[in-house]
Amino acid sequence: MKKKITITCLILWISFVSNNASANPWAIEELKGRTAPDFLLNDLAGKPFRLSDYRGKVILLNFWATWCPPCREEMKSLDSLYKKYKDNNLIIFAVSLDRTPEKVKSFIQELSPSFPVVYDNNAMVSKKYNVFSIPTTFLIDKKGRIVDIFFGEQNWTSKKLIQKIEGVL
Repeated sequence: MKKKITITCLILWISFVSNNASANPWAIEELKGRTAPDFLLNDLAGKPFRLSDYRGKVILLNFWATWCPPCREEMKSLDSLYKKYKDNNLIIFAVSLDRTPEKVKSFIQELSPSFPVVYDNNAMVSKKYNVFSIPTTFLIDKKGRIVDIFFGEQNWTSKKLIQKIEGVL
């Protein structure tokens, strides 16, 4: 019997931290209850996605990378969740933190997720959200406020998480 080991892939923001002395991993918790920082990112085909355009919907904002095994594994349950609740005003944005889009395109072709995958090529959005490890997912309510933050791989089809999301829907 294989044991499943879940790890959180750490991202070192050396250049960010050296340019921002106040950066710390606890800053992410300060975002709870606040309006989610707006952003404009493109998907891999160049289509723009602006977070604020989705006000009135519940959003799961997932930061991930192809080189992160827990991130890759989590995509399957995110896709199942999206398929089940997309008609109930749920949107999922998967924000790739890969350095180049080629690996992301290859992975996306393999998985074919139903939700938008956008590319944060300069890490500006992840910095706005104080992301210090991946996967990290933000639950944003219909008014645009961050309700909860999830660190590490989640099973988005679990009863506990479904109840939490349904409570926000």
